Amino acid sequence: MANSVAPAAPVKLVILPRTRAGLSRGGLRQHLETVHGPMVVNEPEVAGRFVSYVHHYAQDLTAPKDAAVLHDRDAVTIIRLPGLADLGASKANAGYHDRIGPDEDNFRDIDGSVALLAEAQEVAPGADDAPRKLFIFRNAMPRNLDAWASTIADIVRDQRLLGAIINSAKPVEGHFPYAQFDEIGLPLATDPASVANIVTMAARAQFGEVDTALILTEPVRFI
Repeated sequence: MANSVAPAAPVKLVILPRTRAGLSRGGLRQHLETVHGPMVVNEPEVAGRFVSYVHHYAQDLTAPKDAAVLHDRDAVTIIRLPGLADLGASKANAGYHDRIGPDEDNFRDIDGSVALLAEAQEVAPGADDAPRKLFIFRNAMPRNLDAWASTIADIVRDQRLLGAIINSAKPVEGHFPYAQFDEIGLPLATDPASVANIVTMAARAQFGEVDTALILTEPVRFI
């Protein structure tokens, strides 16, 4: 896997909205799941270019030692597209300008919201279809990721998890301090705090003492 995070094709856009002031986590989910998500899907000039479109809604989680829960993030949206031209075209149309864009102000504050471009490597299949997904963000340089992929694959196998993806990322909107993140698919019966602890300890051995932040989510696929 190349260390550059400038994506060729396909493109993976990761959005972490800052929940609008006065809106609860539940309110954010209700709007995203019942209003915004269906609205996006029903705009062919916007969503017609998407390969996939998945919301991930934050759940309660107890963080392991030397890590933190990213409490100020209540959702993660991941959109995959064939290329950067498709990303640009998905916003350069009346459907986005007149309906999708304005609706974003109903659930997020632009100040503090983040969009990332990610270069992804699937190390074990199934994460996107798991009933829960654990995001583990770390402030580490995107190097030695082949070795990290092998470590994560072993953890997925040994813990009977539902797939994993590792990512290098760079912000294209807003500020975000984490240059890498893992997506780990969890069965419902698995203790997410235990998995978080195992991965965090392994990452410490691989990358050293780096800032780490977690979000446990429930994915909802629209496309």
